[in-house]
Amino acid sequence: MINYFNSKLIRIIKGKPTKLEIINELVELINNNTNLITDKSEFLNNLYEREKIGSTCIGMGIAIPHARGEGLKDLIIAIGLLEEPMLYDSLDNEPIKIVILVGAPKEKSSEYLILLSQLAKIFRSKNNREMIKSARNQKELIESIMEIEN
Repeated sequence: MINYFNSKLIRIIKGKPTKLEIINELVELINNNTNLITDKSEFLNNLYEREKIGSTCIGMGIAIPHARGEGLKDLIIAIGLLEEPMLYDSLDNEPIKIVILVGAPKEKSSEYLILLSQLAKIFRSKNNREMIKSARNQKELIESIMEIEN
């Protein structure tokens, strides 16, 4: 699972962006640092449509916006640590601090579902969440993600 993490796709998100601005920033991060997006507008549209279906916030301060479909060559994860916690249609009404964006092409459906399940399991661990939330800069954030307990 850790092999999906790429230090170039991990960022502290500054200010008080909206949910869609966060998604846009993480997709732009992927687009600027990989060659995995074949159609950025299609990928963004898939993410927006998924958000309309229901909240992708799993609680405990974590949101996992995700989409499967056209516009990607392979599975991808981008992670943002919000400088300012925000409400994100959370079922537990807890503001989110960590956003993990996941995308996959349609032909990788089973790997995509396994990855989402693994991410939910990893971030149920309070230790993993707190380690990431306590990062004070980009370097600490990357280090804390690389030290995640599976």
